[in-house]
Amino acid sequence: MQPKPEVIRVPVERILPLRQKILRAGMPGLSARFDGDENPTTVHLGALIDGAIVGCVTFLDSTYEGSPAWQLRGMAVDASYQGGGIGRILLEEGKRILDAVGPRRPWWCNAREGAAGFYEKLGWKKVSDRFEIPTVGPHYRMLLSPV
Repeated sequence: MQPKPEVIRVPVERILPLRQKILRAGMPGLSARFDGDENPTTVHLGALIDGAIVGCVTFLDSTYEGSPAWQLRGMAVDASYQGGGIGRILLEEGKRILDAVGPRRPWWCNAREGAAGFYEKLGWKKVSDRFEIPTVGPHYRMLLSPV
């Protein structure tokens, strides 16, 4: 059993290596830096075990169907820790941290096809047909309503 990670807000530079390794594997020319990473309202979280970043997620101040929402981007867990609950813990801590920022709002993301089941287990709903993001692969738009 792996130790429970500490989840904290981090600067984007701390999570870029993990994003590159997991989300841009085999794509050295494709940056793991995303539009909105530098916005002052963007929240970057890192899951740390023994001081090392083993998971990350980013929340962008966004809209969904014209209303305020958080867009989840750049969710990644180091391969050696996948399946151990790090992703779930990141989202739980994200909820706690974002609730402290302001009123609850929906979360949405473009989930990779292989990750859609993970989000569905946590209450997210597919709100689009399958679509392709060039160089990255098939995705679904997914939504988590505030609870």
